[in-house]
Amino acid sequence: MTRTRFLSVMLAAVCSAALLTFAGGSSAAPIPKGAGKGDETPNLKVFFETVGKAVKNEKWPAKEEEKLLRATAEKIFERMLKAAEVKERKLPVEFDKLKKLDVVKEMKGGILDGNFLIVGDVRTGLAKNSVIFASGNVQITSATNCIIIAQNVRCTGVNNCVVVAGDFIRLTSARQRNGEDGSVLVAGQWIRVTGSSGAICHVIRPGMAAPPDEKFPDPMSPPIRMTGAEGVIFLNSADHWKTTSNKNCVTIELKTPIAK
Repeated sequence: MTRTRFLSVMLAAVCSAALLTFAGGSSAAPIPKGAGKGDETPNLKVFFETVGKAVKNEKWPAKEEEKLLRATAEKIFERMLKAAEVKERKLPVEFDKLKKLDVVKEMKGGILDGNFLIVGDVRTGLAKNSVIFASGNVQITSATNCIIIAQNVRCTGVNNCVVVAGDFIRLTSARQRNGEDGSVLVAGQWIRVTGSSGAICHVIRPGMAAPPDEKFPDPMSPPIRMTGAEGVIFLNSADHWKTTSNKNCVTIELKTPIAK
């Protein structure tokens, strides 16, 4: 075999091997490599896709998927505390001490106490010491010591909760009680609270459009709107929040996003 012929054969073999390797790795992984690790920005889109998959199958997520869901909540909480320049503290509830409930598409009524729920939509009266991961909407009368992540969250009152919404949060009260820690509120576009004290608030994608559920929208209303606020830390620029009255509130404009 001539030298030229030999080189041609070798080149063809190398190219074929490369194509086979590429083809073998072309299928997309359900969870991005590295998700839930290190300092990577928490990805709410991936979070909701993972919850949605579990809800569709009505099956508890695989170990790595559950790890991703937990890590998203933990990292958002840690980033919020760090950005607010407050001391580190534990989440209001410990995952490993909770009772896992069956994954369902909808929960209506009942009480959540010491539970870990993955669900489509929730409408219930009371939740305490629990975690709710929902692919849709959550509506609760009262939540205490809870972690709630959903597309939209409505609640009459939250106490020492971590609430994350893909779109909006609407609360009557988010007050700090009896020396307990204040709630941490993160929303994709809007936060609406009647009265709040000691809370840390952040909108990821601030804009000046009104929330879709407002009957009489104010086109000039900022992404964060509260009637009364005391000791609230706003992790957005000053023109992104507005109150009727406020006392001892702080504005911290972030240079890096809490989540995406």
